[in-house]
Amino acid sequence: MAGLPHWDNSRAATQYYEPIYQNQFEVIITPPASITQNVDLLVEHVLTVGGIPELTPVGVVTQNYKFAQRSYAEARPEKTTADLDIKFTVNLNEENNMYIYNILRGWADLTYDPLTGRQGLKRDYYGEIYLAMFNKAGDIFREFRFISVIPNGNLTAMQLDYSSNTLYEVTAKFRADAWRETRVGEIRV
Repeated sequence: MAGLPHWDNSRAATQYYEPIYQNQFEVIITPPASITQNVDLLVEHVLTVGGIPELTPVGVVTQNYKFAQRSYAEARPEKTTADLDIKFTVNLNEENNMYIYNILRGWADLTYDPLTGRQGLKRDYYGEIYLAMFNKAGDIFREFRFISVIPNGNLTAMQLDYSSNTLYEVTAKFRADAWRETRVGEIRV
């Protein structure tokens, strides 16, 4: 009978490899140049980031030879954009300004302003998002630079309820046309 695994038999244990904690990250959001007020506070209010691209999805095509099949990667990717969901806390400042919501709403209004009907040009409403993941010592092991980022979807609506203590948090959806990912130890061919 084989022996049970032991601490000495694990390289991850004996070399003290550190696990990845999913709360060790920083995101820096750079809205369009026309949005300048309080944008440095965006980083302080980020709660979660979802939609981080893991690969560029490529479908599969199949050929048949009698009853045997062989599979190949499709000749084009299914999607070349990244759709990010970022959740923020929302506070009021000393002027009673819900500045996080107003920044996100102002950015979205640059694409289409529902009050005036004005439509924006992409050069006036694109931004960038930087995302870094690091260990507890602050050493970055993976980072993304999302470029040509635009708002993509509704902000979370307030759900008013007299019997609730729920704090308002807003999720903003963004689409990036492209990104650059860097990983420590990445394998490139």
